Amino acid sequence: MDPELILASETPQLIQHFGASHLSALGVTFLIGFFAIYISRQNPDSQISATITIIIAFLLITAYPVKIIGRGIDGIEINKDVIFPLQLCDVAAIAGFFALILKSRLCAEITYFFGLAGTLQALFTPSTCYDFPSISYFSFFQLHSTVVIAALYLPLALRWKPRKGSVIRVWLCGICYVVIVGLFDFITGANYGFFREKAEDSLMEILHQWPYYIIEMTGLALVLFFVLAVPFLRRSQSQN
Repeated sequence: MDPELILASETPQLIQHFGASHLSALGVTFLIGFFAIYISRQNPDSQISATITIIIAFLLITAYPVKIIGRGIDGIEINKDVIFPLQLCDVAAIAGFFALILKSRLCAEITYFFGLAGTLQALFTPSTCYDFPSISYFSFFQLHSTVVIAALYLPLALRWKPRKGSVIRVWLCGICYVVIVGLFDFITGANYGFFREKAEDSLMEILHQWPYYIIEMTGLALVLFFVLAVPFLRRSQSQN
């Protein structure tokens, strides 16, 4: 038998959107997130709450190395598009770690807005996730599920809230990300941030073709950031 055919048969297939393995991962994400937030909210100053916070931070900061190790074990190519932690979700994960461990307010804002405006979409329409039971399947949801959980854990369990001007501040951080990573993509030919090609089978497909979809994404991000800030505006008004 052709060795290339053998290798191809052993390589995991991409996950089917809302298939059994995808829905199972979403269900587990919801259950873990719900109980983590519920327990910490009921016992905010307890040791168990501190332990949950540390576990979330650990899962965030180890998501990238686990992804690389998983691809190696699964026999998936480690190419220029994955070798660096430059995807938006990677940035949100790193920010989440510093938000939880170092209590960085800017990192908390980045985690919240990037996580719920970007990573949540990737969680529901994964374009680079390999199917169960590959290591890459677990590493994908370790990253994306934990970022979303952290984005909700900060305000709901730790009672964090964004500062005044956080929407524009995080949006400008996003613009810096577009410029820096977009330039990196141009130089290397990589596709971090999906600035050279759209993510397949994602919500990006409803946008226009390159390069117009990049402008559309930045505008849509600003709108989503304002929407995500609304609950905190209402809370501030009720307290005044």
